Amino acid sequence: MKLRRMLWTLILISAVCISSLCSAAALKYGDRGSAVKEIQEYLIAQCLLNEAADGVYGTSTVNAIKDFQSALGLEADGVCGAETYKILRAAAYNEIDITTFKPGDYVPEPPKTVNQAVNVALGAVGVVGEVAKYAGVGDVIKLGMRGEGVVYLQNKLAEHGFYEGEADGLADADVIDALKNFQSSCGMKADGICGRRTYSALEGEEQPVNLNDYEFSAEVPEFSRVIRVEATAYSSAQAGLSDYTALGTLCRRGVIATDPNIIPLGTRVFIPGYGYAVAEDTGGAIHGHKIDVAFDTVAECYEFGRQFIDIYILD
Repeated sequence: MKLRRMLWTLILISAVCISSLCSAAALKYGDRGSAVKEIQEYLIAQCLLNEAADGVYGTSTVNAIKDFQSALGLEADGVCGAETYKILRAAAYNEIDITTFKPGDYVPEPPKTVNQAVNVALGAVGVVGEVAKYAGVGDVIKLGMRGEGVVYLQNKLAEHGFYEGEADGLADADVIDALKNFQSSCGMKADGICGRRTYSALEGEEQPVNLNDYEFSAEVPEFSRVIRVEATAYSSAQAGLSDYTALGTLCRRGVIATDPNIIPLGTRVFIPGYGYAVAEDTGGAIHGHKIDVAFDTVAECYEFGRQFIDIYILD
């Protein structure tokens, strides 16, 4: 009798979970519940959401969804529709390569079997990090990951004098704190995520200017003013985007899109953690104190994310 009751309980749970997964096909601002929490966990796994998964579809979740949609060439409406949900879930579980994905590429369907749904009910979705926890050298490294890549990171941080612990291959809080301190010392965004630019800095290939140190004047020519902006990232590698800027130049690293009423086209700027750039492009969503920073790859766009930063106008 108890076994039968347990079986019916699991079936009921599976039905609820399948319903929850399906309901993610129309999540939008103001929605609440476990389905919202699920997509928030996926966004956190992609380093697009820096807040806890609270099950509330607020402004931060909307912006994170927009960033994800924009980076993959989808309509950036901030609504987690069926297509966005399917791609987001597949990306979180490493079932697709987001650095090369284009709209129309094959995406595995979300699991809908009873066994999968029961696993969801028991918390499998809540541990997305376990699915992508191994990190090799060159992989993006985040809190909680393990592997040879983490050993490499620990040894490099130790070489630079930022880490004194054992190179045990676990990216725990101490490693991430050391990583943040290293990034900060290089004038980079101290997000605690080891991506391409951090690898370059660890190897000594790139020495970003630390604008918190006022001895940077030898690196940066006299600047006329400093502007606080909301910065996002884009790449011509994203589906649907042109290879050329508004000025007819190639879209590449070192280009930014601006509102010409705020930063005229042709203006040279310096962006902390990015470097020198020229305003050569515009964008439909770039109005007021907003800029779009160009990168060569979609992966770099993910790493940059959305930031509020001070940029230095050089002209």
